[in-house]
Amino acid sequence: MLNADRARNIGCWILKDCTAFSSVKRIILNIGDVVVSNEPAVLETVLGSCVSLCLWDEQSKTGGMNHFMLPELTEGLKDTYCCGSESIARLINKLRSLGTDIRMVKAKLFGGGRVIRELGNSFDIGEKNIKAAKDILMEYDIPIVKEFTGPDYGIKVVFYTATGKAFVKKI
Repeated sequence: MLNADRARNIGCWILKDCTAFSSVKRIILNIGDVVVSNEPAVLETVLGSCVSLCLWDEQSKTGGMNHFMLPELTEGLKDTYCCGSESIARLINKLRSLGTDIRMVKAKLFGGGRVIRELGNSFDIGEKNIKAAKDILMEYDIPIVKEFTGPDYGIKVVFYTATGKAFVKKI
C-alpha cells in the first residue's frame, strides 16, 4: 500500500491538495501523449501497466511527461507514440527543441504495474515497459532520480513542470 512514509522515501508525495497550483495550466495525458513545457504546468496521467517518464531540467525549469503502453514498436500499431522507444525519443526531442541541455535532465519513472493478475507472471507487460524505459534512459545517459514502479494497483501521477516535483496517488 502506498502511504505517506513510503511515498516520501521514494521522493514522491501523496497527492492531497493542489490549491496552490490552481491557476496553472493543467494537462491530462492519455496513452501516446507527450507534453513538454518551459512554463509552469501541471501534467497528470493515470497508469496501470503503462509507464510514464517525467523529465526535468532544473537549470532551464523545463519539464515534460509521456505515457506509453508498449515497450517497442508493434506491427499494425496506428500510434507509434504508444511505444516506449518512440515516445521517449519524442519527449527528449521536444525538450531539446526548447533549448534544454539533455545532459542536465533528470528522470522520474512511474507505472509498469501488475494490474492484470489473471495473466500471472508469464506475461508482465508492465515489467517490460519499465525495462524499456530504463534501457533507453541509459542510452541517453539520463539518470533516474526517483522511481515508483511495479505496483499491483493503478496510480495517478501529477508532475509540476515549474518545480520538477511528482506526486503519486493510489487509485
